[in-house]
Amino acid sequence: MALKIEDVKRLAELARISFDDAELEQFKTELDKILGFVDRLAKVDTKNIPETASDARERFRSDEPSAIDDVTRELIVSNFPDRLGDLLRVPAVFEKPKG
Repeated sequence: MALKIEDVKRLAELARISFDDAELEQFKTELDKILGFVDRLAKVDTKNIPETASDARERFRSDEPSAIDDVTRELIVSNFPDRLGDLLRVPAVFEKPKG
């Protein structure tokens, strides 16, 4: 699958980075190579390859809330840059950038 310059521009916009025309062409070429390699990997026959025995979840902490003392909680809330009372506002992840 060959990328078009418009595809690379859109990816750059989503990543919130900017390139001049020469850089866009360079990254188009590099992304084409990467996607070609991924396509080759997708064609590899893995039917007789056993699944890995390790579980990635074993390597990470459990995702459970832990209690903190009132002093630590108040310190976090009082130092948060954008808040309303105890509510903390963070930037949207999928918001389209302004400008």
